[in-house]
Amino acid sequence: MSFQIRIQGPDGAEEMLNLAVEGFWIGSGAGDWEISLDVPDLRGGLVQVRWGQRGIEVRAEPGLPEPARTNSGELSTHFSPLIEGELLRLLDHALEIRWLEDQEEGPRVQGADLEGWFESAMSLADQLEGVIDLEEMSRVSMRGILDTTQADRVFLMVEVEGEEPREWFLSRVGGEEPFGVSRSLVAKVRGQKGFVFVPESSMDPAVSGLSSVRREGIHSSLVVPLRALGRGVGVLYADCVAAERSLGPADFQKAALLGRMLAGAIGSRVLVRSVLQGQPELPMALQSRSPACTDMIEKARVFAATAYTILIRGETGTGKEVLARALHEISTRSKGPFIAVNSAAIPAQLMESELFGHIKGSFTGATTDRDGFFVAADGGTLFLDEIGDMELELQAKILRVLETREVTPVGGTRSQPVNVRILAATHQDLEQMVREGRFREDLYYRLRELEIRIPALRERPEDILELSEGFLAEAVKDLPFEGSPRLHAESVRALLEHEWGGNIRELRHTMRTALLRAGGSELRPEHLDLRRSLSSEAHVEPSMEEGSWKERLEAQEKEALKRTLDQSGGNLTKAAMLFGLPRTTYRERLIRFGLLQK
Repeated sequence: MSFQIRIQGPDGAEEMLNLAVEGFWIGSGAGDWEISLDVPDLRGGLVQVRWGQRGIEVRAEPGLPEPARTNSGELSTHFSPLIEGELLRLLDHALEIRWLEDQEEGPRVQGADLEGWFESAMSLADQLEGVIDLEEMSRVSMRGILDTTQADRVFLMVEVEGEEPREWFLSRVGGEEPFGVSRSLVAKVRGQKGFVFVPESSMDPAVSGLSSVRREGIHSSLVVPLRALGRGVGVLYADCVAAERSLGPADFQKAALLGRMLAGAIGSRVLVRSVLQGQPELPMALQSRSPACTDMIEKARVFAATAYTILIRGETGTGKEVLARALHEISTRSKGPFIAVNSAAIPAQLMESELFGHIKGSFTGATTDRDGFFVAADGGTLFLDEIGDMELELQAKILRVLETREVTPVGGTRSQPVNVRILAATHQDLEQMVREGRFREDLYYRLRELEIRIPALRERPEDILELSEGFLAEAVKDLPFEGSPRLHAESVRALLEHEWGGNIRELRHTMRTALLRAGGSELRPEHLDLRRSLSSEAHVEPSMEEGSWKERLEAQEKEALKRTLDQSGGNLTKAAMLFGLPRTTYRERLIRFGLLQK
């Protein structure tokens, strides 16, 4: 039995170690450390690791200049379990620690096969990371077996306490259709540490006589147990039925390792669900009927409780700020302020002052001292939207604040500590921007300690009608209509068929505008104005009719603009909210229709 440790240094270089011990120390400088890290100006023990009743257990030495962390949060000075797959982050180093039990799993993968297998295993590990849906875990793992071994068929049984046992099948020929499994072999390892490996059924008297082996023509098979959190959680079975294929020792080792990776992912899922039990009802932004949102919701619930920076990814209009507010609401900072900053909306020359504040006289127009957004968000959450639009010079200053947790106002010399949790969002390809030198790589990794992707609306059609009805009810409250206008059946079809390139923002604007056009009565397809995106687009009306429609719609839009402006008493911010547009866009529309002077 031994520990396997992968160490990534501050320069990105990696080192692999194996320690045949039941515990070890990570330290810096001179000392009896099994693992010594090169940490400038730091000497002594840093973290202690051991194998205990709860698996791998870790604790930090008191007095570290920067807390040691795992994905679950800061490490305490008392031993706590390290979930398999979690990274231990210690200053500028990241360590992945695994416990390897001695099992007769055959020789290790060697020769030319090693590189391809390593790439496949790493790809599978990346896919399993963060996956909480059991269905997706099974699909990824079983496909990994077929892609990396000679197996013709794979069977997976998962038995988690509190849930019904589930089974999955996958074969090269029949896809996901069920097939005959040797249940006798499965029963031998079910819930135990032992395994079955039969390279050739005809050479094993205990196997060749089994009716399932004869009936299915199984001439090679393996079964490995899935164990997590000290108990059995299922079995992974694979076999060969094609004459030209057979399972060798390397195939068994691959399956055993993939099974261990899957078991670790299942164990993490069990722990996550146990943590989430008893949580209060989630905000509307984290409620969905769509399977596409499962990963987003589960990550949000887990990540919200941490202090890590979260990068929110998603197309324009998917609701990144709404998700950020929801993360704040269910975090331990919910009683503190939530400050949202749109990096694209504030001129670059003013952004530094807006973020960090300024002192009187630091520039023309600075007539008084002013706190910036970081200070305003102290004790709460600061949301940096469209972070990809931020100037490189300002990116460096943001990075420094994230590292020091202190801000210095423009024109000032004294820094001020701030206790702020950072959420950032973008619709841009930051990775490509890093390669092109348009976004700092060090800031990219600081912001991406955790990441959540919001699915586009077209990926979650199950939510379209519920969102539509919600936006409709919201609009009814804001606009001078009585009753509850309903969607015509054809309008429902139109909403479901539309591509929604503008995502949830487009849907919200569509429902508010449609209500105005319908005058509070039933919403029909012509009120939605989605004709261009329907599958029936080929039926285009004559150009004169199109011109007529355009004039009518512009007249309706002008009337809606005037009505919202009147209702808000001339307050552009409130009127823009009623209309469902950003204030700047709303103001441009007013000017365009002659309702406001430049």
